[in-house]
Amino acid sequence: MASGGTAAVSSLDSLSRALGVGFRILRVLMVVLAIMFCFSNIYWIPEGMVAVQTRFGRIVGDKDAAVRLPGGPYLALPYPVDNIVRIPTGIRKVAVFKAFWSEADTFASTIDDRPETESLRPGVHGSLLTADKNIVQGIWIVHYKLDGGGDARSRAAAVDFVRHVGSMERAGEIIRRVAQSAIVRVIAQTEVADFVAGKIDNLAIKHLITTRLDQLHAGLTVTGVTASQYAVPKILMGDFQAVNQAESQKALSIEKASRRRVSTLSELAGSGWQDLLEAIEAHEQALEKGDRAAEKAAFGAAKDILLAGDVGGTVRQMLDEAKSEKTATIQRARAAAARFTKLLPEYDQHGEILKAQLVQDSIRKIWSDITVDALYVPPGQKLVLDLGRPEQIK
Repeated sequence: MASGGTAAVSSLDSLSRALGVGFRILRVLMVVLAIMFCFSNIYWIPEGMVAVQTRFGRIVGDKDAAVRLPGGPYLALPYPVDNIVRIPTGIRKVAVFKAFWSEADTFASTIDDRPETESLRPGVHGSLLTADKNIVQGIWIVHYKLDGGGDARSRAAAVDFVRHVGSMERAGEIIRRVAQSAIVRVIAQTEVADFVAGKIDNLAIKHLITTRLDQLHAGLTVTGVTASQYAVPKILMGDFQAVNQAESQKALSIEKASRRRVSTLSELAGSGWQDLLEAIEAHEQALEKGDRAAEKAAFGAAKDILLAGDVGGTVRQMLDEAKSEKTATIQRARAAAARFTKLLPEYDQHGEILKAQLVQDSIRKIWSDITVDALYVPPGQKLVLDLGRPEQIK
């Protein structure tokens, strides 16, 4: 029994020593694991990114100290105690296509990718309404990035980003929704003809997005907005083309009429037709208003233009003919007056003889005219002349 008890005691001592060694090793391992756990969140920040460290959801550090610039290493407590929010500083883009184009899961590359349906379904076939109440569709690309350029402003922007946005996925969704609102507002003030021609005020869209992001303190800035596709819906394409053709024909007709008007007026009054036309229109307006003073002034202006010789064409020809007729009429009147003055003394002396002589001279003058036909009728025969007059005149 003594030997058995000694063996049992020896076994217990060995077990005790083994357990002690095991516990010591376990304690060492636990210490090592604890140290490794504490230093497990050592991290580096690559180029093109900055980071903000949070602890239990609150930003660690104030202002500039809260932002980790590219480089490292940086030490943080293990997750979920500390969390590292990495923010790209490069330019990113968001495509706004599903809201104002058509139902699709990916970006539509061409206009022909749109569905051709009998009608537009709200919520499925996206569309916009222009200022003149026309339906259009479009795709926009919005480029954005973290505000600032690596300076103190970018550090503050990174802090605002973490506080009010939280992740790049949420940033993209915020940009998309803000851009949709801005696009609706701008296109609602754009005519459909300008929209289809690509005359879209993308700067106004960018300004509205930037203003809204500043209000949200998102820490993001928009670098550019472009409309990559813009057109009317396929269902309306035929009607829109018909309207465009009608508008084009109208414009051509107006232009043709304008050219013909200028050509006719130039032919009528030469290069001075504009001044003459303005004076005539002013005279007509004065007549309509009953303004005698304005009417007199406009008439005088038109008269001065005509007499100054600034007009040409048919008006100049008519003026020249009128002047020639005026001169001829004056000359005939003067010749008649001179002849009358010359014959008056003789008429006083031999009035009857002078009258008979004048009658004979007139008859000879009439019969000598080549337009007068002489008819000789035998005695005793009746002469009837058909003058083409009504029957009641004999």
